[in-house]
Amino acid sequence: MAVVLQKGTLGFAFPILYCCILVLCILSSVSGEVNGCSKQEMQSLLAFKGGLHDPAGRLASWNASFSCCLWSGISCNRLAGHVVAVDLHEKRLNGVLRPAVLFKLRALKYLDISSNNFTGLPIPVELGLLKNLRYLNLSRAGFAGSIPWQLGNLSSLEVLDVSSSASRLTSPSLSWLTNLTALKDLSLDGVHLSATSSTWGQSVSRLSHLRNLTMSNCGLTGSIPSSLQNLTSLEILHLDGNTFQSEFPSWLAKMTSLVSLQMTNANLNGSLPFELSQLPRLSRISLGYNKLSANASQIFEGQWKSLTYFHMPNNSLDGPIPASIGNLSSLAFLQLHRNNLRGTIPESLGLLRSLTVLDLGYNQLTGPIPLSLGSLPKLTNISLTKNALSGAVSESHFRGLNSLKYLDISDNRLIFYITPNWTPPFQLDVLRLSQCKIEGLLPPFVKTQRSLTTLDLSNNTLMGQIPPWLWNLTKLEKLILSHNKLEGPIPSQLYMCTFLKQVELRDNQLHGNLPNPPRSFAAGFPWVLDLSINNITGPIPSEICGMLHTSRFLSLASNKLKGQIPPCICEQSVYLEALDLSDNKLYGKLLPNFSNCSSLKVLNVASNNLEGQIPVELGKLKKLQVLHINNNRLSGNVPSSLRDCKMLEVLDLSGNSISGKVPDWIAELSKLRIVALRSNKLEGEIPFQIGYLQKLQILDLAINHLSGSIPQYLSNLATLRNKALIGSRSDEFRYGIYYKEEINLVVKGQEWAYKYILYIFTSLDLSANNLSGDIPKGMGYLKGLHSLNLSHNQLTGFIPRELGEIINLEALDMSCNRLSGRIPETFVALNSLGYLNLSNNNLSGRIPAVRHLDTFGASSFSGNPDLCGPPLQKYCSYYTSQSEEGEDEEGEQSVDWWDSWEGGMVMGCVFVWGCVMGAMALSNHLRTRYCHVVDSIVNFLL
Repeated sequence: MAVVLQKGTLGFAFPILYCCILVLCILSSVSGEVNGCSKQEMQSLLAFKGGLHDPAGRLASWNASFSCCLWSGISCNRLAGHVVAVDLHEKRLNGVLRPAVLFKLRALKYLDISSNNFTGLPIPVELGLLKNLRYLNLSRAGFAGSIPWQLGNLSSLEVLDVSSSASRLTSPSLSWLTNLTALKDLSLDGVHLSATSSTWGQSVSRLSHLRNLTMSNCGLTGSIPSSLQNLTSLEILHLDGNTFQSEFPSWLAKMTSLVSLQMTNANLNGSLPFELSQLPRLSRISLGYNKLSANASQIFEGQWKSLTYFHMPNNSLDGPIPASIGNLSSLAFLQLHRNNLRGTIPESLGLLRSLTVLDLGYNQLTGPIPLSLGSLPKLTNISLTKNALSGAVSESHFRGLNSLKYLDISDNRLIFYITPNWTPPFQLDVLRLSQCKIEGLLPPFVKTQRSLTTLDLSNNTLMGQIPPWLWNLTKLEKLILSHNKLEGPIPSQLYMCTFLKQVELRDNQLHGNLPNPPRSFAAGFPWVLDLSINNITGPIPSEICGMLHTSRFLSLASNKLKGQIPPCICEQSVYLEALDLSDNKLYGKLLPNFSNCSSLKVLNVASNNLEGQIPVELGKLKKLQVLHINNNRLSGNVPSSLRDCKMLEVLDLSGNSISGKVPDWIAELSKLRIVALRSNKLEGEIPFQIGYLQKLQILDLAINHLSGSIPQYLSNLATLRNKALIGSRSDEFRYGIYYKEEINLVVKGQEWAYKYILYIFTSLDLSANNLSGDIPKGMGYLKGLHSLNLSHNQLTGFIPRELGEIINLEALDMSCNRLSGRIPETFVALNSLGYLNLSNNNLSGRIPAVRHLDTFGASSFSGNPDLCGPPLQKYCSYYTSQSEEGEDEEGEQSVDWWDSWEGGMVMGCVFVWGCVMGAMALSNHLRTRYCHVVDSIVNFLL
C-alpha cells in the first residue's frame, strides 16, 4: 500500500524519523553492552588473562560464554561497545603481565592493576604502547626494578600512580615525565629517587596541569626545589619521609591553590611562615616530626579559612595557645604533642564543634582542663598526657562527650574524682589515667566500659583486691595496674582471659603462691606478664611451662620465690624474648636448657642463689642481647661459647666466684655496651683487645686479682672518646617488646641503680685489683667519660695532666695507690667534677686553689704526707712555693735537679776536679806527672 505524503506533512515527518533512528541507536547500544564486545578484543583479554595466576578466582567470569563487557573489572563504551577500562585492582593476581596483547584494545583509556602480587617483576615496557591511556595505576603491585622510560610515550595520560610500598622501584631520572604534558595526578610514593635529588624539580615543574603530586619516602635530599611554585594549579603536595635538610620553603605560602600540604618527617627546619594561614583553600596541613619553629599565638591568629586538619607534633611550636583558636570553626583534627607549648588550655576550644581529635600531650601546659571540652559532641580522642595540668577532673568534664573513644590524661598533677554511681555517656576503647591521684578501689565506672581494649591506672593509690568484674571486660587486651597498693593473691582468672595480651601488676602488694593453671586449659599466658616487685612466695610451679608457648615477656623479679627454676621453662617458649627471674631466692644450677628459648633476647637471673658453672649451652642463644647472671654463687671460667652470642650488648657476671682470665675473645662481641665482671676471682692482665669495643659505655672490672699495667688501648674506646656517640633516645637500653635495662654501679663511693639515664652514662672502673705502672696519658682522650675509678691498686708515677681534658668527668677516684708528684693544674677544667678522691698516695706540693677544687673536703686529699694547702691543715712552706714555679711547659712535675742523684754526681765530680786542679797549681811535681799521663793516653789512642 502506497503512502502518500501531503505537501504540508514533510516538515513533521523528518523529526519523527530522527527520533526513531535515535531510539534504534540507544537500543543498539544497550544490546551492544551485552553483545557488542568484538571477538578481537575478547581474544586480547583472554590472552592477557593467560599469563596471570588467579588463586582467588576473581577472573572466573572471563570466558567466551559472556560478552567481555560483562566480565569482572571490564567497562565498555555504551555506543560503540569497545573496551575502555580494565580495572583489576585488589584481585590478588600474580604471574606474568602481557600488556602487548592489550594494544588491540584501541579504545582503552583506563588500566588499574594496583594492589596485586607481581612480586619482583619489572614494569613491562610494552605499557608504553597504550598511547590512548589516560589513567594508569600500577601502585603497590610488587613491581621492582627501574620504571621504564617508555611510560613517557603516554602523552594523553592524566593520572599516573606507580607508588611502591617496599621501595622496590627506582628511577635514575625523571626526564621522561616531561612528555606527559596532560598529567594532572602523579604519585611516586616509595619509589627510590635519590639519584634525582638535584633534578626532579626541573622535570616535575614542567607539568603545568599538575594538581596532585605525592612523592613521599623517595629518598630525596637537599632542598625542596623552588621551581615547584610554577605549578599554579597544584592542590595536593605530599613529600613525607624524605631527608631534605632544608628550611621550610617560604614560597609555599604563595601557592593559593593548595588544599593539602604534607611534609611529615622530612627533616625540615626554620620557621613556619604566618602567611601560610592566609591561603584560602588550605584544608589539611601535616608537618609533624620536623625541626620547625613557630609561635602558637601568632600561627593560630591567622585566618585558616578552610582548615580542618592540623598535624604538627614533634616540632618546636612554643608559646601559649591563643583564645583565637576558637575561630577555626571547621577544625576537626588538632595534634600538637611533643612541642614547647606553655600556658593554659583556652576555654575557646569548646567552640570547635567539629573537633574529633585533640592531642596536646608532652608539652608544658598548666592549669585546669577547661570544662568547655565536655561540650564537643564529635570528639573521639583526647590526649593531654605528660603536661603539668592541675586541678580536679569530674563528671562535668565529660557530660557531652558521647562519641569519646580514647582518653589519656596521664602523668599530670590532676586529681581524678568521680562519684561511685557515675555512668559515662561514652564507651571507651582506651582509658589511661596513670598518676591521677586515684585512691581506694578501682573506679566502678570502668565496669561499664565494655569496649575497653586498654586500661592503664598505674601510679595511683589503688587498694584492695583486683575486682572479679574486671575479667568480664572481654575486649580488654592491655591491663596496666602497676605501682599501686593492690593486695591479695594473684587472680586465677588471669589464666582464663584469652583476650589479654599485656598484664602489668608490677610493684604492688600481691601475695601468696603463683596459682597452678587448669590442666585442661592451654590458652597460654598473655604476651607480656609482669608480676615483679610483689610478695609472691613459694616455688615456680612447673605447670606454668605449658602456658609459656604464647609469651614474649615474663617477669617474676623481686619477689620471694624459692626452689629451683623448672627445667621445662624453655620447652615450649619459642616466642619468649625476655625472662626476668632476678632478685628472688631461687637455688640450684643455671639450667643448660635455657638454650631452647631460641628467641630469647634478655635472660636475667641475677641476685639469687644459683651455683655451679655457666652452661656452655648459653652460646646457642644467637639473639641474646642482655645476660644478667650476677650476684649468684657461680664458679669456673667464662665459657668461650659466649663468643657466639654476637648480638650481646650487656654482659653482667659480677658478684660471683668466676676465675681464670678476662677472655680476649670478648672483642669479637662488637655490640657490647656494658661489661660488668666486678667482684670475682679473675686474674692475669687486662686484655688490650677490650679497646676494640667501639660501642662500650661501661667497663667494670673492679675487685678482682688483675695484675699488670693499664692497657694503652683502652684509650681507643670510641664511645668514651666521643660524647656525640651517646645520648640518643633511639639508642636507649630497651630490649624485646617490654624490657628496659637496669644495672647497679659503684659511683662516687656508693652503689647506684642506673636505668633512666643509662643510655647517656659512661664509666670505667678498674679499682681494687693489683694493677701497677703508670696511668696512661691516653686516658685523657676519653672525653666522653663520666666516672673513672682506679683506686686501691699499685699504680705509680705522676697523675697525667691529660686527665684534665675529660671535661664531662663527674667522679674521679685514684685513692690508695702510690702516685707521686703534684695534682695537675689542668684539673681546673673539670667543671662537672662532683666527686674527687686522691687520698692515700704519695702526692706532694700545694693543692691547686682554683675554681671548684677548693670545694672538696680534706678527705679527698688525706694520706698524702707531702701535700699541703687548703682544705688540709698542713701549711705550705716558702720552699714548696718556690719549687712550684719550676713546673715545665708540658705540665710534668719539675723536680729540683740539684737535689737529685744526677745533680749530686755532677756536683761531686766538679768538687774532685777542683781539688785536683788546685793541687797541681801548688805542686810542680804533680803538674809534670799529669802532663806525662796525658801524653801517654794520647799516644795510646793515636
